[in-house]
Amino acid sequence: MAVDLQENCSGVLPSEVIETNRAEHIRMLDRQILGLFVSRAAASEVKPHEFRDFLDGHIEAIKRQSNEHPVPIGERLGKAASRYRFK
Repeated sequence: MAVDLQENCSGVLPSEVIETNRAEHIRMLDRQILGLFVSRAAASEVKPHEFRDFLDGHIEAIKRQSNEHPVPIGERLGKAASRYRFK
C-alpha cells in the first residue's frame, strides 16, 4: 500500500503546512483590520489625505481602551490563542 500511495506524497512537511496556514491567517486578519480602519475613518468623515494621521490617533485611542479593559491582556490573549491550533 505504501508503494501504491507513494506517487500521492507531496514531500511537504507538516510544519511547512502549519507555518503557511499561520502566515495566511495573519494576512487575512491584517486585511480585516485595514478594512475596519477604512470603514471607521469613513464613518468619521476622514479625508484620504488625513487617513495616516487618523490611524496614528486611533491606535492611541485603542491602546487606552485596552489599558482600561476590565479583563487583563494576558487573559484576553490566552483566550484568543486557545482558538488557534497551528502546532
